[in-house]
Amino acid sequence: MDAVVQVLVRDGLDGLSVRRVAAEAGVSIGAVQYHFATKDALLVAAANHVTAQFKLRAGELTHRVLAEEGATAAFLAFCQLLANAIEAPDGEAGDTNATIVWLWFAAKATQCGAVADAFAAEWSLTENYLRGLIADLFPQLDAAEEAGHLLAVLDGLAVARASEPDRMPPHRAATIVRRHFAHLSGGDPVS
Repeated sequence: MDAVVQVLVRDGLDGLSVRRVAAEAGVSIGAVQYHFATKDALLVAAANHVTAQFKLRAGELTHRVLAEEGATAAFLAFCQLLANAIEAPDGEAGDTNATIVWLWFAAKATQCGAVADAFAAEWSLTENYLRGLIADLFPQLDAAEEAGHLLAVLDGLAVARASEPDRMPPHRAATIVRRHFAHLSGGDPVS
C-alpha cells in the first residue's frame, strides 16, 4: 500500500498503474494484479490505507489530549489533524501524502461508480462523527449544519496545505481552525 501511495503522490492519478506500483514495491505485476485488478481498486485501497493510518493517529492524539486537557481540546486537536494543521515535532510541515491521495480519490469520485460510492461513504462517516462531537460539546448549535460547514473548512485547509504549502503553512491553518473553533464555542462569528 505504501507503494501505491508513493506512486499516486509522485506520478498522480494518470501515472497510477499496476506496473508502476509493482516496480515501486519491488514485486511482480502479477502479485499486484492478484490483489488489485483495476486502477480504481488501487485508488480505493490507497484511500482506505491512508484513512486507516489517519484514524490510528487521530485516536492516539485525541486520547492523549482528552486525558490531559479534556473533550473540547481533544476535538480541536482532531480538527487540526484533519486539516493537516499540526506541525511535526521538529517544526517541519506535516506530511501531506494522505491529502494528496484523497485529492485523487475526490477527483475520481466525480464520476459515478465504485470510487464515488466509497468516497461518499467515507465523507459521510467523517461528517457524522463531527456532527456527534458538535452535538455533545455544543448542544446549542445545529450540529448537522455546523458539521457540514466545519468539514468544508477543514477539507479546504488540507487541500491548501497539500497544494500551496507556502501560502498555507501548518501554523496558518491551525490559526484558521482555532478561529472557526471559537465560532463553535460562541466566540467571534465566522463569515
